[in-house]
Amino acid sequence: MHLIDVTNSYSRLVESQLNTTDVNYVKVYSLGNTSVIYTESKTAIGIALENHDRRIREDEVEFVIKRLVKNTDTTYTLTVDKSRHVVEIHIDK
Repeated sequence: MHLIDVTNSYSRLVESQLNTTDVNYVKVYSLGNTSVIYTESKTAIGIALENHDRRIREDEVEFVIKRLVKNTDTTYTLTVDKSRHVVEIHIDK
């Protein structure tokens, strides 16, 4: 698995996030057919995984956490929709 930085292809999304929320850092990655949106504010880190074609696998979630979360001892909240096409990871700083 490889995370590919595709932030430049999502300039409207990045601009919208920066202008309408309290985040000060946004990155968008591609993990095959899964989009990964990483946002960071002064108080929290948010990571959203989204795949419209299939359910997000557990190994994808673990891989993203391992690659994007600096402190591996950090506790996080995982929110999953019914269809498992969207997974959100929330980490308080």
